Amino acid sequence: MLIIIILFMGCATKEEWTKDALVNKCLGDFTKRNEKEKKFSTLQIGLLCDCITEKMTTKYKTAKEADKDEAGGRQIGQDCATEVMSK
Repeated sequence: MLIIIILFMGCATKEEWTKDALVNKCLGDFTKRNEKEKKFSTLQIGLLCDCITEKMTTKYKTAKEADKDEAGGRQIGQDCATEVMSK
């Protein structure tokens, strides 16, 4: 789960707060991390990034707002990981 939290933090600090920008940042960061650990398939990475960015942009209006809610970010990461892994 730690990787999900790190992923959230990386996405939340993105200056451009759009779904497309966040998904692209998330995919790039997560793919790099996953190359070493190989915990997720390419499909799972895509689903995870879509889930995280959808929930982030729904809950938070700006990156600054998201950065202030670390517990909320952790919960989003955990919820999305659980959702993706159950498929």
